[in-house]
Amino acid sequence: MHITHCPDCSTAFKVTPDQLKLANGWVRCGRCNAVFEAHLHFSPAATSAASVEPQREPKFEPVFAHAASPEATPASSEASANSFTPTDSTTPAAETTAAAVSPRFHVLWGTLSALLALALVWQWLLWQRHWLAAQEPALKPVMEALCAPWGCEVNWPREPDSVLIESSSFNEDPEGGFILQLRMKNTQHHAVATPALELNLTDMQDQVVVRRVFTPQELAVRDHIQALRDVRATLNFELDEATAERVAGFRAFIFYP
Repeated sequence: MHITHCPDCSTAFKVTPDQLKLANGWVRCGRCNAVFEAHLHFSPAATSAASVEPQREPKFEPVFAHAASPEATPASSEASANSFTPTDSTTPAAETTAAAVSPRFHVLWGTLSALLALALVWQWLLWQRHWLAAQEPALKPVMEALCAPWGCEVNWPREPDSVLIESSSFNEDPEGGFILQLRMKNTQHHAVATPALELNLTDMQDQVVVRRVFTPQELAVRDHIQALRDVRATLNFELDEATAERVAGFRAFIFYP
């Protein structure tokens, strides 16, 4: 048998080794409900009677939700005062941590989650800025504002598979030189950037004699092709006599530099 004292209200309790084993030495005060480790507040056995005696005085009687009625005998009151409730050894730390840390943790976690979501949305907007501006021209100023801190630009989307050469022709100009006529079509439902043109003039063995790349500006066309529209380009150029005699055909390719 041991005598332990509540560190909060100094109430004395009789405890046995078997009772202490129930919760690894943790007990709950029957008077103030404080939870503490009993062995840290043991009293010598010689003072047990003196320590417990004050509990019989009315002003030291504990108050419990399950306390005895006012007609209860002094013996039952003493038993209630000296009772204790075993509890799990982790209860005090868990309750304190949950009460103190949980609200702040939730606020911090919510803030970090919101910032992460905004960062992902912002990254997606930058990645899709060309496409978004083409789909909705009114968004272009917004995309440019988002790009300003990073020095990026908002241009027409480059989609090589969306632009096709509908027709092309290469002929000698009666007035001298050659004429190339080209028609490109945008198959998408939004505007795309006008691609560059690579023109290869070939000889009888289909070997390249002259290769030249033309930008949209040199083709005298706009920098973009409207949705489901086509654009026509005509090139007039001359070759030196020796090279012109070798030209027998051509190949045209469109690409984005």
